[in-house]
Amino acid sequence: MIFYYLLSGRPPWAAQNGLKAVTKAAVEGDRPRIPREWDERLARLLQQCWDESPGARPSFGAIVEELAAYSRDVFRMDTDQIASVSDDKGCACTVM
Repeated sequence: MIFYYLLSGRPPWAAQNGLKAVTKAAVEGDRPRIPREWDERLARLLQQCWDESPGARPSFGAIVEELAAYSRDVFRMDTDQIASVSDDKGCACTVM
């Protein structure tokens, strides 16, 4: 659900409070609709992360590798071209 939030910029079920959203995902096995216009590769990775079986979900390392490959393929950027910037208030941003 965190990955969904990162991709969409909004919670999976914005109208639900946190407890109801967690229940919806964890107990009921519900998943938010993936917008049709999202990149197929990211949508597929998101669905893999949502697998009902924890053992079938990709590891964090595998997710990072897939996102790095995606960045190279789509943005023509290697991860060494990405820089982090911090301000004096502790806010850190990633700049591509």
